[in-house]
Amino acid sequence: MLFRISSHDLPRIQMKLQTVVAKINIRTKTSTKRIAELILKDSQTIPPMVPRDTGDLESTGRVEGTPQGHAVVYGGKAGSSGKFVDYAEFVHDDLRDRKYKRPGSGPKFVETHVLRRFDEMKTVMSADLQQFLNEEF
Repeated sequence: MLFRISSHDLPRIQMKLQTVVAKINIRTKTSTKRIAELILKDSQTIPPMVPRDTGDLESTGRVEGTPQGHAVVYGGKAGSSGKFVDYAEFVHDDLRDRKYKRPGSGPKFVETHVLRRFDEMKTVMSADLQQFLNEEF
């Protein structure tokens, strides 16, 4: 015995699902941007902070969009001097004992704050998605 189930509403349902998925992507990217901006600020104000000798490295700090959301990025053209900073990763990952000019500076000045805010990230994103679902459905 062969059964065929069809719905004349199927194209409308598919369109609605595509719209919902697109809106979820927008909400998620908005959440990741907000959190990345907090992490960037943390990396400049809460130890371990981005080292500041000339200010070039710190001036390159920014939040950039990625296919997955947003990222905190250091490196590139320095705002204060116009010099190209290509040493951000090295400074971030350099675990050798070192005296920085700026007190509170140190390695892992982004990673530390990402790990510190990890639970908050999950909470914020879950709350944003729950709010979206409550609004949509």
